[in-house]
Order: sequence, then C-alpha cells, then structure tokens
Amino acid sequence: MHIKRKIKEYWDSRSKSYDKSPGHASLPEIWKEVLSNVFDNRMKILDVGCGTGFISLILSELGHDVVGLDISRDMLKVAIEKAKKKGLNVQFKLGDAENLPFKDNSFDAVICRHLIWTLPNPKKAISEFARVSRHKVVIIDGKWMDKSPIARFRRGFGRLLIALYEKRNPFRDFHYRKEINESLPFYGGTNPETIVEIFKEIGLKPYVTDLSWIRDLLRKDLPMVYKIAWGRREYFIVQGVKSSPIH
Repeated sequence: MHIKRKIKEYWDSRSKSYDKSPGHASLPEIWKEVLSNVFDNRMKILDVGCGTGFISLILSELGHDVVGLDISRDMLKVAIEKAKKKGLNVQFKLGDAENLPFKDNSFDAVICRHLIWTLPNPKKAISEFARVSRHKVVIIDGKWMDKSPIARFRRGFGRLLIALYEKRNPFRDFHYRKEINESLPFYGGTNPETIVEIFKEIGLKPYVTDLSWIRDLLRKDLPMVYKIAWGRREYFIVQGVKSSPIH
C-alpha cells in the first residue's frame, strides 16, 4: 500500500502539467481514427488509468458508453472538467487497476494507455481487465527507455530541457523514487511479446498492431527538447479477445 500511496501522490502532483506533454494529449484526430478501428460497434468501455481523460473523451465522442477509472483523484478532477466543457457524458471513478470495483463481465471492453509500466502487479491488473470484460482487452503501451549509458545521458539532459520548457520541477515531476521504480516490473516500458504471453496465459487471443508511426508523427513537429529526450521508442497496441468467460 505504501508504494501505491506514493504513486497516487505522484500523479496528483502531475495533474495540472500532464496534458502539457505532447505524447499525452496530442493528435486527437489520429487517435480517434485508431480507436474507431479498434472498437467498430457501440460498446460499454472501461478506460483504466484514464488520467486526465484523453482516451475516455475520444471514445465518448465516438458514441461509446465510457467509464474512466484512475487512482489519482486530482487527475480525475481534470478529466471531469474537460468532459463538462465538451458536453460529454463520461462517468469517472476513483479506483485501483489491480483491484477493479466491478463485477465480472461488467463491460464489453477494457482499454488502458500508458498504464502498465506504473503497476506493481501488471499481470494481476490484466487479469482484472479480462475479468470485467465480456469481449476485449486493449493495451496501448511501449518501450520507453533505452538503458544504455548514451541513451541515459541523452534522456537526462532532455528531461532537464523539457522541465525548463514546461516550467516544472525535473527532480519531482519526471521520476518516482528508486524504491518505487524497483517495485515496478515494467518500469521503463515493455514490448508486445511480453503482453502477448500474459494474454495467452489468462486465455485471451492476442493481436498486435505497430503504432511507431504515431511516435514518428509526434516527433515530426516537436520542439527539439522533446526529440532529444524521447529518442526512438517502440509503440504498440495489443488486443486480446475472449473466446469464453474468464473467472
């Protein structure tokens, strides 16, 4: 619980600056196209780790019945305000991705974006996604960190420049503490093969789609500070379809 409390505090502190980072709230029309291909019929969808609501609001605009869940109350406050401004009827709920407060098969589908790297028990969370979904689990994530010395130097220098550019504290806003990082199996990101194996273990049939072209689009018009910090990163969707109820 100590780890999750610290994670919650971190994201509460990031709530007002989160959308300033281009990878978090950029290219909404592109994401609308991507998500319309993932969910081709009207569905009841749970967006886990919804943050400030970027994916939740797009899904709502596409006509889906959406519930957004997050561990950070302050992130949800931002999401609620954005939904009000857009006139969208999205329900936002405080909760833990690894212990979802819903009954089995409560949703047609579950989605998360940029979430699993920050979970202490990602496999448990994915099992929870499958438990509450009748049909599909969708994970959008990537490999965020090259751990070579040169890449680490570039990333650290780039983060300092981003902190100056976005006017936020680089020592507080970019990092969990070491004790938290060491408790997160996917800290720094993961690859689609790892997610595919988890999906198979819990009975989901996986499909992988490369999203590196979205990262390329983002990089194309970014200020140089982001290009320095980001480097080249693997980015993907893994969809898992249920063939039968999972308990």
